[in-house]
Amino acid sequence: MSSKELAGQPGPGRIPLPRGIPHDTGELDYILKNDGELARRWRGFQPRHAQLKMFRETLRAFRDADITVIEAGTGTGKTLAYLLPAIISGKKTIVSTGLKNLQDQIYGKDLQFIREHFDSDFTAAVLKGRDSYVCLRRFEKAMRKRPAAQTDPVQKARFDTLEKWRISTEAGEISEISNKLTSSPPFNELTSTSEACLGKKCSCNALCFLQQARAKAASADIVLVNHYLLMIDLALHGTAASVLPPWDAVILDEAHLVEQVAIKSFSQKLSLPDLQNACYELANLLDRLMDAAISAGAGPGSERVATIMTLKASADNQQETAARLTAMFQKAPGSDELSYGELIWPEREKPERRGLKDALAKLHSELKDLEENSAKLFADADEDFTPVSRRLKAASETARFISAKSDPGFVYTVNAEDGNVELSAVPIDVSAYLREKLFDFTKTIVITSATMSSRKSLGYFNARIGVDERVDGLVLDSPFDYWSRTVMYVPKSMPPFNRENNHESFRLALVEEITKLLRVTRGRALVLFTSYSQLNWVHGRFARMRLPFKLLKQGDEPRTLLLETFRQDVSSVLMATASFWQGVDVPGQSLSAVIIDKLPFPVPTDPVHQARDSLLKKARRDGFNELSLPEMEIKLKQGLGRLIRSAGDWGLLAILDSRISSGYGPGVLQSISHGPITNDVEAVRKFFAKMEPPKKEPAGNPAAAPAQRPAAARRPSRS
Repeated sequence: MSSKELAGQPGPGRIPLPRGIPHDTGELDYILKNDGELARRWRGFQPRHAQLKMFRETLRAFRDADITVIEAGTGTGKTLAYLLPAIISGKKTIVSTGLKNLQDQIYGKDLQFIREHFDSDFTAAVLKGRDSYVCLRRFEKAMRKRPAAQTDPVQKARFDTLEKWRISTEAGEISEISNKLTSSPPFNELTSTSEACLGKKCSCNALCFLQQARAKAASADIVLVNHYLLMIDLALHGTAASVLPPWDAVILDEAHLVEQVAIKSFSQKLSLPDLQNACYELANLLDRLMDAAISAGAGPGSERVATIMTLKASADNQQETAARLTAMFQKAPGSDELSYGELIWPEREKPERRGLKDALAKLHSELKDLEENSAKLFADADEDFTPVSRRLKAASETARFISAKSDPGFVYTVNAEDGNVELSAVPIDVSAYLREKLFDFTKTIVITSATMSSRKSLGYFNARIGVDERVDGLVLDSPFDYWSRTVMYVPKSMPPFNRENNHESFRLALVEEITKLLRVTRGRALVLFTSYSQLNWVHGRFARMRLPFKLLKQGDEPRTLLLETFRQDVSSVLMATASFWQGVDVPGQSLSAVIIDKLPFPVPTDPVHQARDSLLKKARRDGFNELSLPEMEIKLKQGLGRLIRSAGDWGLLAILDSRISSGYGPGVLQSISHGPITNDVEAVRKFFAKMEPPKKEPAGNPAAAPAQRPAAARRPSRS
């Protein structure tokens, strides 16, 4: 059996699952209630009231082919609460998650748990995007260089490793091969891409890992995908190019990421470096054709040679055009990266960009002609020309769309980072699209996450992703004991963060407050920032202070390596921003504090935020309370939620922003799980002393032993 295809097998001592859902879903409480079947048969099961409520509501949604939205706090056990109803219902179910690693976790841990403890004949499969699978045609192309590497021991070992992988692999996923091996030629282009895929014309199609994964998904009862793949399928739904099999139900786990993924998926992007590379590759292919023509006897004055020369000149010209456009968008040194870039329309705001619309329109026309005329020279299934052709077509169409700038549902932006300039048309609102493509079907849709509500209401979240306002849903608190196992620190006073004081007084106070807290927690903290510039400034100060713990900073190493170092080096401090506000799961003593510099309001200059705020103002509505405040509150909950990941965890929550103590702040705090609030560092010290009393040292050993959390704190709870 493939490692990516799971079949449940009945066996002795397992809990029988019914086939079909009764009208009264309470009849199935016996499975998960306090004195129920699972509690009696498995000593490690911890019955939770919130889990039982979610189980009932999910059963109802499956029974009625309905939509439900369930916020389930950390520790609820939501995965079991939605997988069991899906299996009992017998419906073909797509489970979509935010991250690939959660797909593997659900497959390898949660579904395996169900298989071990319940009688059911369900099957499950994992399906990922094509870039997760090795392309066999590309693999064989790389392996053809193996004979030339036999004299190089290092390169020979790499080829041998790949050959062993090819023989043993079942899923064919690129993640099974070390990043170190696949980061250098000839192994750095092994994955499948939509541009390079030859489909049924490919000589390796019968053995294609991607096609095999899709075939397994087509026959499975439960199919685990990620949100990006789901969005691709929604765009292609009903066409021959659909990537997911027909389904009866969809479960959106980590649903707080759905809108962000939809915006990125439905944006149209023109990468100028990619365009330059495509034109460069085309020029090389034309050189190859030129050599072939001359070898076949074509003279310099022949029509074929003249055509090739004209097209090569055009390809070179498009490279120069892309270079000129790149020069128009030079990012200011030290400026913060924005979520979706800087606004490029209207042009009059930046005189140096005048003429951009005409330049893009001309680029569209010339790229279209270049691709169409080049295609006449190449065979339909040319393995080298096909990906170049598709990239040129996509670039031409995006240039046309952006230059037209006529769709009021989009904003037009530029991201300029490290010389990589990308022009984008970004949708302002994806709710109507998701409503049409996903939520209007008479099928089961279960939407769940730990962080979707604002002021205990799901209204803002539902509106953003297109769920009907009549869907109430559930907001279930975490079963963890935040009141006795956390303390919330808010400073007595912090200077305002504004341009009048050039941010410096705030940053100096920030360093002082963080230092005081880290001395109490002895490191062991995740410090979250709302901007890269603030992260770099504060980290630079700490780097010169010689504090007694290791400092880790986002960007210095890959995310996975940073988190592994953070887990292993118990006293280390991780300073981060952006993606580290969510998806960080470090149970145990390595993470004993989460410290947040400022309330994470949307960047006011973000073009998408500006467009949404403008629409609210035109409707005479309050952009702050209806947009900025709920977005901030949801992200704040995500950041603070990094602390308590298991029942044994405890520690400090700190918000170093004076706004949390006045105005709207107390209302925000009421919607967040936390312990007693204090502005006294000494109270934090007493809390840590109570939770972590010093150990008595053996006689003759004056050295202080490092304090440890209880063993339970190092074991994540079963979800």
